[in-house]
Formats: sequence, C-alpha cells, structure tokens
Amino acid sequence: MVVKRSGVKVQSVSRALQIINCFKDSREMGISEISAVMGLNKSTVFGLVNTLVSFGYLEQVEATKKYRLGITLFELGNTVLSRIDIRNETKESCFPLAKKYRAVAHIATYSDGQVVYIDKIDTGDSLITTSKVGKRAPMYCTGVGKAILAFLPHEYLEKFLKFPLKKMTPNTITGKKELMKELETIRQTRIAMDREEIEVGLSCIASPVLQQDGLPEISVSLSFPYGRIKNIDVNEVEADLAECTRKLSERLGYRKGQEGVRQKG
Repeated sequence: MVVKRSGVKVQSVSRALQIINCFKDSREMGISEISAVMGLNKSTVFGLVNTLVSFGYLEQVEATKKYRLGITLFELGNTVLSRIDIRNETKESCFPLAKKYRAVAHIATYSDGQVVYIDKIDTGDSLITTSKVGKRAPMYCTGVGKAILAFLPHEYLEKFLKFPLKKMTPNTITGKKELMKELETIRQTRIAMDREEIEVGLSCIASPVLQQDGLPEISVSLSFPYGRIKNIDVNEVEADLAECTRKLSERLGYRKGQEGVRQKG
C-alpha cells in the first residue's frame, strides 16, 4: 500500500516537480511556455529548469532549444516498475470486491493460447473448481482469457485460435466472426463476460491489467456460481472491477490509448 505524507513542503522543490508535471501534456516546452503555465517569472523558471537539466530530469533539444523530459526519469520509472509486485497488489485490491459481492476472485496470466490461474481469492464458496491455482484453460471461453485476448496483437490470435473453436458448453462461442465482435466490445469497455461458456452454471465478469505499452500483464475476474449473478447489480460490479484494474494498470505505467503492438508468447 502506498502511503501519502503531509507536512512541511519546500517551495523550490514543489515548483521543480510542478515543472516536470507540465510535460504530461507536452513533449517539448520552452521557458516562456513553462512560465505561462506556472505563473512564474522567466528568470525563476530558468533557474529551476537549469537545475533539473543538470540532474538529468530535463534535457534541452538542440534543434528547437526547448526542453523535454530527461533520461533520468526513464531510469527511475523502470526502477519503480521493476519493484512492483502486481500479483500481490492485485490480490489486495480485489479482496474487498470478492467480499462485497460474495464472489471468488481469480488472477490469471497467459501462455501459448491458454490462461494460467496464478492466484485465487475464495471467500468461502468452494463450488468453483475450474480455476484451481496453476490450472490452464482455453482463453476464448473464459472471462479472464477473453479480457486478455482483446488486447493482444492479431498475430497472437491467428497463431493460437483454430476455428471452429471447441465447444465446451452450449454457450461457448466457436465462430470467428462472433468472437472477434465480442473482443472488439471488450476493447471498448475493458470488461469481459463468461456466460457459462466453460462450465455450466458458472458466470464471471473480468477485466485486464495493462502494461505501459498497452499489452495485458494479467487479468482478474469475479466469478458467480449457479445463478448467483442474477442476484447482483452487474453494472455496479463492472464499474467497480474496471476501476480496480484501471488503477492497477496505472501502477504499471499504462495510460489510456497506449495499446501495444508487441507480441507476447
């Protein structure tokens, strides 16, 4: 859990950090532009910018003489990403949802066209057997699998999905056109549904956790056995889960619109 501290703040440090934040929406900025945004005189801004340049947090572009974020920030960002234990953070974040909705939460990754269940939060319902930790399952008929598939390159789908797909239950999607349509909807909503597609009586709502490049790292789901999903507000569950995975994705550096082009095997 990240703890935010309050107390005495050093004005010059605060201003320097605010300058760095100015580059969230602009690749390059000049002293006059930064001065206007900050509401500070140019000489003050120049001193702060020059200090940031000396430590590598900003760098000056030779062609334009403007400034951009420096390599030090990239190095520090990678250090932060390397120490994030996304599996445990996801488990911690999903526990309140599992408890709130009396559901079983699953955390899954993927490999060679299958999902691999890597963790499970069981709030006391032992009826769900499909998702034992370490077990694999087809991606196309599980909520966690479809949540991941929707954000993988087309080449991955072509390699591992052989149509018509094997029918696991009467509800399993087996045709390419229907599955592609559903994956497009998932890309728009960040929510995937398993409507008793891998096991009769089991429904789940899932959402992906995306990396900095927009590719899926893992996905999480809330599962409801034997008709229990009929007794919950599905829209509320979707909103809660999407917000949970959005925050987890941001922890990995993802920002909306950064869908990846790299393939993961």
